[in-house]
Amino acid sequence: MNWRTKSENRLEKMGEKITQHPKKIILLMILLSMLVISNIPKITIDTSTEGFLHANDPALVKYEKFKEQFGQDEKIMVVVETKNVFDLEVLKKLQSLHNELQNSVPHLNDITSLVNARNTRGQGDRLIVEDLLENFPQNEQELQAIKKIALNNAMYKNLLFNEAHTFTTIILEPSAYEATKGNNELEGFGEDSSNVELEFLTDPSKSEMVRAADKIAKEFKSENFNVFIAGSLAVNDYNKQSVQKDMQKFVKLVLLMMMVFLFVVFRRISAVILPIFIVVISLLTTVGTMALVGTPITIPTQILPSFLLAVGIGAVVHLLAMFFKHLNANGDKNKAISYSLGHSGLAIIMTSLTTAAGLLSFSTASIAPIADLGIFAAAGVMIALVNTIVLLPAILATLPIKPAKAKQIEKSQKMDAILIAIADFSFFHAKKIVISSVVIIVVWVYFASTVEFKHDPLSWQPDDSPVKLSTAKVDHALRGSVTMEVILDTKKENGLYNSDLLKKIDRLVQEAQELKTDKHFVGKGWSVAEVLKEIHRALHANQEEYYAITDNDALIPQEFLLFENSGSDDLEDLVDSSFSKARLTFKLPWMEAGEYAEISDKLTNLLESELGDSVEVTVTGMVPLFQRTLSAAMSSMAVSYVVAFILIAIMMVILLGSVKIGLISMIPNVLPIIMTIGFMSMVNMPLDMFTMLVGAIVIGLSVDDTVHFFHNFAKYHHRGLHVKESVENTMLGTGRALVATSIVLSLGFYVYMFASLNNLINFGILAGGAITIALFSNIILGPALLTLITKDK
Repeated sequence: MNWRTKSENRLEKMGEKITQHPKKIILLMILLSMLVISNIPKITIDTSTEGFLHANDPALVKYEKFKEQFGQDEKIMVVVETKNVFDLEVLKKLQSLHNELQNSVPHLNDITSLVNARNTRGQGDRLIVEDLLENFPQNEQELQAIKKIALNNAMYKNLLFNEAHTFTTIILEPSAYEATKGNNELEGFGEDSSNVELEFLTDPSKSEMVRAADKIAKEFKSENFNVFIAGSLAVNDYNKQSVQKDMQKFVKLVLLMMMVFLFVVFRRISAVILPIFIVVISLLTTVGTMALVGTPITIPTQILPSFLLAVGIGAVVHLLAMFFKHLNANGDKNKAISYSLGHSGLAIIMTSLTTAAGLLSFSTASIAPIADLGIFAAAGVMIALVNTIVLLPAILATLPIKPAKAKQIEKSQKMDAILIAIADFSFFHAKKIVISSVVIIVVWVYFASTVEFKHDPLSWQPDDSPVKLSTAKVDHALRGSVTMEVILDTKKENGLYNSDLLKKIDRLVQEAQELKTDKHFVGKGWSVAEVLKEIHRALHANQEEYYAITDNDALIPQEFLLFENSGSDDLEDLVDSSFSKARLTFKLPWMEAGEYAEISDKLTNLLESELGDSVEVTVTGMVPLFQRTLSAAMSSMAVSYVVAFILIAIMMVILLGSVKIGLISMIPNVLPIIMTIGFMSMVNMPLDMFTMLVGAIVIGLSVDDTVHFFHNFAKYHHRGLHVKESVENTMLGTGRALVATSIVLSLGFYVYMFASLNNLINFGILAGGAITIALFSNIILGPALLTLITKDK
């Protein structure tokens, strides 16, 4: 007696014990589940750019050090589109909007617009730094004077207004940290925050800001005053709102689809309610586990609920199919429970393990949400397994379930005839099927090799999305909506009191603004040099020829001191308190992450050519985080696919008891993956962090069908049946469940076609299609392979 037979016997005996004490088992299982489920109210949603990376990722560590020193670089842009920014009525309304945002948006660290833009000027021997509209113009003459000042300030252009003066922005800077007790935003000059543990502003707080700003923007929108929001925080929040809306929709659609399907298959109310109960309690337990350990729902992990519902129902269907088959034939409910566990229990355990192995291949991914998805989806599969083979039989034992009527059995026989026809086709045309499959694999490998990897959270939004349209407007009119941050560290106190270095920084920023590629550009750059030039000009009677960095090193600290004494805190955003580090900010348009490479390389080369080894250069900000996310996703995909294939192949060898059969069994599972990736290349669909999930997920699910088919084929063949009879009996015993579970799974994935986000729509099309291909591969190519490699005894 081999280990598989022993395992089946033990599972059958386990079924007998469950039928003896069903109520105690139900009570214990429900109590344990409810303890975990009670944590669900603590679950959070995170769609931030930082949330895609692990806490110890070098790019994220670098970015958080930047935030500790200089605060948030992600801003909310409240944009006003009008006929003429420099119109008295427009400026009055802009001032009202500015004040309302300042007073009503939570977690606000700073707000900048034409209302309070820095205006540095000299008056006699005094340096005055005031707001541009500190003295609001009362007539056309005063308005023209204000306009002249604004047009003469290099910092305002493409930051606070565009060249055509038809757009103006109000820039909202979030607080760096959460406003918790004992946290007084200990940032800036001379403050010691070393003994206070601070938490960076969380994604929910950022969303709170975005939604408050968006609400106010809509209230102020009117004719000749079109107000909208843009920026990476707005994009993230729109994606989050789509996640929240879609998750509820997906769960409802999957549940409805499963209920209809189960009723069509089994024609029993009990066969609808029981599976739904099992998969729902398994899902809730999984989500409760995520909440318990503090793992948020992210854009990738939002597929978890509908995925687990679809996968969980597959295992339940396999068990119920055998249960009802035996019940209809013998009429004994308890024996039917034991028989179904003995017949399908091992296969269900094996398939759950292979599915979990496929999912766990993501657990080492460099993309944090992908790793979370791998871990918790695998945990969910195992929770569903325990509920299927323990809780479900216990519930079946307590319910008054009767055998099916004759009409239902007659319909089942029609399905059996179709399955027999498929089995015979595979048996008699085995060589042709295998050769054709090899040709298909070779052709589709060629297409798969040309697929492109992309990462662009904005592209996930539909084309008519407000945030997508507003970002395009801002990129065109105001020359960019995301930033690349550069930190120059002189490694010594007062290292910035150096006119040569400051002139290099100034020249670097000016040259950077001239950089462009065929499609892309640096829309704006600024640094502490602009402040010094403003000071120098103001101290020389506001004469334009003095808008330059002084040649006198000794004068630099005096100019800085005069500026600080004027009451302005703008230096905090540009240098550190010891004047050893300088911050350079470059504004770029929103692009797909890979498209930043060329312009990023040009900037990096410019930094090296201008500065050499004179200072330590650190590049961070949103653009580098996008680029890091892309490279991390690419490496994660490569590793996860290889790991999934190796883990599942090893398990198949062990489970099927043969190296040759185990490896051959992988062929029907590789075929759908290759065809799916090839299809993506053919229709120019990007391989992103969502579509990359399809391969490892589908291979884990497809292997389930293979395990059931090969496992039951071996069982029949070992009993002495010929290959043809073994294939036919396997198709009758397992084929029905394979078709049923594949339909459930494919429909479970196809519901994503109703998503708000394009990346989820693509995921649904690909995953649903891959599962469908996997079904045909398993019931046609699988039997053909078994026919060729198995000899009759």
